[in-house]
Amino acid sequence: MDPLQIVVCSAISFVAGAIDAIAGGGGLLTMPTLAAFITPVGQIVATNKVVGTAGSTAASLRFWTKGKMDRPVAFLGGAFAAAGAVGGALLLARLDARRPEEMRVVFGLLLVAIALYMGLKKEIGGENSYAGPTRHSLTIAALAGLAIGFYDGFFGPGTGSFLIFIMVRFLGFDFVTGTGNAKFLNWSSNVASLLTFAFQGLVLWTLAIPMAAANALGAWCGASFAIRRGAGLVRWVFLAVAVAIAGTMMAKGMHLL
Repeated sequence: MDPLQIVVCSAISFVAGAIDAIAGGGGLLTMPTLAAFITPVGQIVATNKVVGTAGSTAASLRFWTKGKMDRPVAFLGGAFAAAGAVGGALLLARLDARRPEEMRVVFGLLLVAIALYMGLKKEIGGENSYAGPTRHSLTIAALAGLAIGFYDGFFGPGTGSFLIFIMVRFLGFDFVTGTGNAKFLNWSSNVASLLTFAFQGLVLWTLAIPMAAANALGAWCGASFAIRRGAGLVRWVFLAVAVAIAGTMMAKGMHLL
């Protein structure tokens, strides 16, 4: 690829990493960027997994070192997310020629509903009301990891936002710790699906590596900013990102973009 194209893609990847570390949704920027230079859907998603893995690694480490991650929930949910992601990646490899337009519309509508709910319920996510690693909470983490991990392996955009919603709404975490947990689950699904795609030779490494480095740096900066500014900031960034992802996904599903 042209060096200037790589620089532009890497700059966009840095911004995407920062946004994704705060509220999820970095794929909203990186996926269209990759689609401008890569044609096969499987190769777009596979290359984006390298980028996402680098960013989620940096963000997870930052949240971990600052104590903004619940390890039982993150580890169990991450294991199930990895298993789901392998299934999603294998399915995508089989259906590489198809565009999941209907799925984009469905998930877009779901994100709109989540954003509206979180916007109206202002008390959610402000404080940590997590009751500890009970059977109920761990079951939710496992099921959410499996289902959303499968989606992440198959498609991807919005994964972080869905996971943050689960962590905040159903498990009672504040937005910062909930985001830390979500980053680890997202990291697990990214690694599992990336390995699956890599074994099938779908990754465009010449573009993936510089974008991944930029994304990791952006994610580290974004996670640091979220931890410093607290749940209030993360809440509003989350809502804005969820609406943006939903609009883009529905517009593409209805062939408006």
